[in-house]
Amino acid sequence: MTGISSVRIGTRRSALALYQTHHIAALLSEAYPELDVQIIEMDTKGDKIRDIPLPQIGGKGLFTQELEDQLLSGELDLAVHSLKDLPSALPEGLMWAGSPKRGTPTDCLVSEKWSGLEDLPQGAKVATGSVRRRAQLQSLRPDLEFSDLRGNIDTRLQKLIDFDFDAIIMATTALERLELEEKITEALNPQKFVPAVGQGAIGIEIAESNTALLELLQPILDQDTTTAARAERAFMRVLEGGCSAPVAAHCSKKDETTWTFTGWVGALDGSKILREDVECTDPVQHATDMAHKFITQGARDLMSATSPQ
Repeated sequence: MTGISSVRIGTRRSALALYQTHHIAALLSEAYPELDVQIIEMDTKGDKIRDIPLPQIGGKGLFTQELEDQLLSGELDLAVHSLKDLPSALPEGLMWAGSPKRGTPTDCLVSEKWSGLEDLPQGAKVATGSVRRRAQLQSLRPDLEFSDLRGNIDTRLQKLIDFDFDAIIMATTALERLELEEKITEALNPQKFVPAVGQGAIGIEIAESNTALLELLQPILDQDTTTAARAERAFMRVLEGGCSAPVAAHCSKKDETTWTFTGWVGALDGSKILREDVECTDPVQHATDMAHKFITQGARDLMSATSPQ
């Protein structure tokens, strides 16, 4: 092995976070049967403040900072996140080590009344806590009405019923991982409704100085997933967008040498968007170039120009 006999993994307490953490622990135990794997649970700022929309709380790392503090102090060896929650620019001394094989990256529509996005009637009420999802929905269906949606997966599903929403938008993988696939009404086409950066992937964060741990993790990481997510994160990092910005990207491998990359930036009200699709052999470089191109086209002004009503 690498001289490491035990690892302490930090995680949020939500059902999805615990699923993802136990998945990482299982992969490590399979690769290293003698390894002592400890799981340490904690709450983050985003978990504690549940009655305020995420963009109003402000700041990056709403679901990661407490875990990162313990990584920096040496109380944790690694932290497990939904990669879409992990800021593209990390605190000094920390790094994203990579990700195991990605789950389904799409968003999905969940409804008790309608068969999909196209079936929603004029003025339908849709709930989402994501400005990206709202901006994309408004660009496709400006007639829709929106409500904020916070809480864990079960809470959101219950709010769909309690508040009589026509639909809510969620991450497909979140429902799949919690064995709630039957709740999915429509998986939204990622070429039309571009997912969040890193969506569907689990992010493993460690101290940059812990080279032995990085080596230990290699057998459980998936190269294609990590490359795709690295391209998406490069796109967001150049744009200086966080998880509360109307920025989306989706990268996938087409064949042995070719990748597809879609970048999307929109006004918060969906009134104007920038979008481009490319096929390439170096997705990280193309994502970076696309982000710079979008900036020259006014992306940063676009991202902050209009606030939802």
